[in-house]
Amino acid sequence: MRLSLLLGTISILSLAAASCSAQATPDSPLHIEVQPSSPEPDRALDLPSLPKGEISLIGGTVARMDPIHDRMVIRAFGGRDIAVDFDVRTAIFRGTTPASSRELRPGTRVYADTILKDRRIFAKTIRIEGNASLGDARGQVISYDAATQLLKMRDIISSQPFALRLNASTEIRAEGRPVPATELIAGTLVHVAFRSGLEGVHSAQKIDVLARPGSTFTFSGRIVVVDLRDQHLTLAEKDSDNNFELALDSLPSDAKLRLRQGMDVVVQARFDGRKYQAQSIEPVPTSTVLTPQ
Repeated sequence: MRLSLLLGTISILSLAAASCSAQATPDSPLHIEVQPSSPEPDRALDLPSLPKGEISLIGGTVARMDPIHDRMVIRAFGGRDIAVDFDVRTAIFRGTTPASSRELRPGTRVYADTILKDRRIFAKTIRIEGNASLGDARGQVISYDAATQLLKMRDIISSQPFALRLNASTEIRAEGRPVPATELIAGTLVHVAFRSGLEGVHSAQKIDVLARPGSTFTFSGRIVVVDLRDQHLTLAEKDSDNNFELALDSLPSDAKLRLRQGMDVVVQARFDGRKYQAQSIEPVPTSTVLTPQ
């Protein structure tokens, strides 16, 4: 009986194998039809919805970008620097057109609808001003190619290099007078007004030359810091919020030892391409220093 069942099973398997062999030929390949399915999205990758709360509008100019930590610093129109976080949930627009965070560069003017999230300011929406936003930056010239009219400079706030294209309408001035583009030598300090462009190249509208290597300047104000170890002093200009860092490397030792915090002085300095090097420092006579009544 067991032998009969075994022989019957072998016969069935042999017939099935023969049938498969006959059907699966090169001229008639075996076709397996798989029904498509709609995989469920991975909910674990979804970010939680943003908390609801009071929305505050912040407007200003992008001062620094930190794409690694999804954070930027906006220099508000009132002059205060504000750190703002963002992520993939942040809606970014240029006008009414969706934009990318790659368009947020130092100098870009933005308006951000923000909320408090985990005790930090978070942008729900960022609107980039205009179709080709105006920006401004202070920095130092890296190079200028007269053939291509391409200026490369390093922003003083973000320390990031960026490129500017000059054209026939670009206005270049030094001490209030027009100067040629040949004044833009490496190391020159400049203030640039530009219009944002594609591929990271901006169009320079106006360039103010602030200091060229080798040029001399006169500073006057009150000494607020004297650091002989690091060879520098900080001078606060009167009637303004401007502070200047002046290097003391070129100053004689006896002149350095006479410097005191709180002194009102006049400084002759030379810009060497990196620092303002003090050449002479003279105290202002007490009789000429105005004191509040």
